[in-house]
Amino acid sequence: MKIAISQPTYLPWQGYFALIDYVDEFIFLENIQFNKRSWQQRNKILYNEKEVFLTIPVKSKGKFSQNIYEVEIDKFDKNKLKHINLIKNAYSKSRYFERYFGGFEKIFSKNYTKLSELNKDLILHICKILGMNTNFSNDKNFTLSSKKKDYLKDICLFKKCNNYISTIGAKNYLGEIEYFPDTKIKIDYFDFKDFKYIQNSKKFTPRLSIIDLIFNLGPDSLKYLKNNFLICK
Repeated sequence: MKIAISQPTYLPWQGYFALIDYVDEFIFLENIQFNKRSWQQRNKILYNEKEVFLTIPVKSKGKFSQNIYEVEIDKFDKNKLKHINLIKNAYSKSRYFERYFGGFEKIFSKNYTKLSELNKDLILHICKILGMNTNFSNDKNFTLSSKKKDYLKDICLFKKCNNYISTIGAKNYLGEIEYFPDTKIKIDYFDFKDFKYIQNSKKFTPRLSIIDLIFNLGPDSLKYLKNNFLICK
């Protein structure tokens, strides 16, 4: 069984979903320290042919050591309207905007207090749009006391998987090992290629939120994701 373990980020980029589709189970990593100004609370869209950040403000004063699942959104009602309007203005002329925008608008109409709950609902909604059948679980369901690389290893042992799929960016962090120490759990690295697709822009801009792909490619989005990554040793 192949698994991936990753934080629930905000409107993640395309490679995040290509990884989800590739594995049998995707585990949300929430029981670790929150990193402010990270992809957990922001992502990029294309607006008037320029990259624009959508950022969800969070309550962080005096909460330096809070875990991801504890993070509260600050002034969600005000900022969700800003994000909805930016998305609408950026993509209203895209081919598949009308087909998919209502689903996102419905999610934003809810009153979220926790950042991770918003992120997970958006991720699961996007997976439904894409037609993915990957199983999901959450590290909060485990009672593990290990840290860092050992924490990932213990999750893999708990799930009885034989193949952990890591993003290529974590290769140095893991020490370029092929197996978790003292296990038969093989580690492979996932590398997404950001090949060009049709955008409402004269110049292609890679590594945007998945919504850029969905609004432009629609039903062909999953095919694009499946054809644009490599598994590295």
